[in-house]
Amino acid sequence: MSKRKLIAKGLVTLSLFTQHFAWAQTTTTVKRPPQFVMFAFDGSYNNEVWQYSRDYTKLRKDAGVDTRFTFFINPVYFLSPENKTFYQPPGQRLILDGAGNEVATKNRGSAIGWGDDRRDISDRIDQMNAAYREGHEIGSHAVGHFDGGFRNKKWDLRWSEADWKSEFTQFYAILDRVFDLNGISKKESKGLLFRNEITGFRAPVLGVSPGLWPNLPKFGIQYDTSKLNFVNYWPQRNEFGTWNFPLAEVPEPGGARKWISMDYNFCVRDSARVLKEEPQTMQIMKRDKSGNTVKANKARDCLNEVSTAQKAQVKANMLSIYRSYFNTNYYGNRAPVHIGHHFSKWMSGAYMEAFFEFANEVCSKPEVKCGTYNELQAFMDKSSASEIEAYRKGTFAKLPRPKSASVARHLDLKIDMTSDRDFMNISLAGRDAQMAGLKKFVTVGDVTKEIDGTIDLKDIREVSEAGKDALVRISVENRMNKEIATATYTVKAVGTQNEVVDSENVEGRWEQGHMAEAHRDDVDFTKGH
Repeated sequence: MSKRKLIAKGLVTLSLFTQHFAWAQTTTTVKRPPQFVMFAFDGSYNNEVWQYSRDYTKLRKDAGVDTRFTFFINPVYFLSPENKTFYQPPGQRLILDGAGNEVATKNRGSAIGWGDDRRDISDRIDQMNAAYREGHEIGSHAVGHFDGGFRNKKWDLRWSEADWKSEFTQFYAILDRVFDLNGISKKESKGLLFRNEITGFRAPVLGVSPGLWPNLPKFGIQYDTSKLNFVNYWPQRNEFGTWNFPLAEVPEPGGARKWISMDYNFCVRDSARVLKEEPQTMQIMKRDKSGNTVKANKARDCLNEVSTAQKAQVKANMLSIYRSYFNTNYYGNRAPVHIGHHFSKWMSGAYMEAFFEFANEVCSKPEVKCGTYNELQAFMDKSSASEIEAYRKGTFAKLPRPKSASVARHLDLKIDMTSDRDFMNISLAGRDAQMAGLKKFVTVGDVTKEIDGTIDLKDIREVSEAGKDALVRISVENRMNKEIATATYTVKAVGTQNEVVDSENVEGRWEQGHMAEAHRDDVDFTKGH
């Protein structure tokens, strides 16, 4: 065969292959899905936040931007101190006995307080009904905000199937009796307009157990938002037919940590950094509702008030991480973006401001749907298994990513710790461990100092109360003095013969969404939060 004929035959073959390849691509490629961005609130106490969030979405609608939220509510805010015994929580929690030992005791009261009085509860009902009429969604956040998934090395207090059944039964019982329990007249003939429209659930402190899942379909719950997953995760159903709409573990741009897309988890990590840089934050004072001067921050784990400079830094960090999350998905496989916040104004309101500013930025973009979880569920219900698989793989035409939407590389850097009777030895591991300009610091209480890699336990004993546990926080800063990696360890029974360094990095729990300690002592408040 001549060279000319061989080339011609090759071109024909290539042409046929190209046509076949194009046909195959067409049959395996789906239409680009919308970018769902789910904005949700947990809790429902603060009527001012109800009003603000509703006003915000009405203003956005007037500007031509459809933005709607999902509110996961706690019916303890439909009870007042006078009728609070109507709710009897299931499960157990840990307390310290008179000798300082941990013991399990039956849950009582509420972990987050109650409604104030009849007027407060009536206003809350009006806010919820108005939100529902305006297109927002009402979901369940259980009743008393107790942790149904608590388990550690010593204790397993996870709720049974019967415990979860009790909680859901009481959830709906309070909704059904909210008017007669509080002596409130119905302003709507149906009472609570959303009573029969609750199809979603998020567990308090994201605490789940095997007993939860068989209960959800029995109570009409069709999706759950209590788990965590990668940023590019497309939802799937579990064995009980419930959709999994998880929060994300967002890789830190330019850093080595992961941040859960929920404000409280940000608050725990941010609070540790703020107190390292400005330990005087615990001395900030404010005036309470009665005009008395009181400390603004009662606990170190999640700060209410911070300096103006720290507020700006906290807010900028959250927006940077949320933007990274959004851009990764918007220009990638379009997996839904999940943002979970509370009605609390932690960090002087930095997270609340970031929530609404982020909504301003993304909800007006092309192909973005800032809707309710019900809408996401409807989209998933009508999508075939092959379409969902194609979305997961990203086999559709993607938008070109502009340079302004680039995401800084997530670092491969890990803090390792070993210890003996006298020292904690700190080292760095990972591909980025040898980056130029890295500095290591140790913080115990209000004392911070730079280290070369060794911590003398005598120094910890000098600044800690004898016999108590001490948290030892290790932080790594880059040449720009920005924290890029952290780890926190516990020295137990400081200064006693039982002193021991626990090898567990407690920050691992901050990346799992499960921080039961934050609610351990918050029992039987007379006011909500």
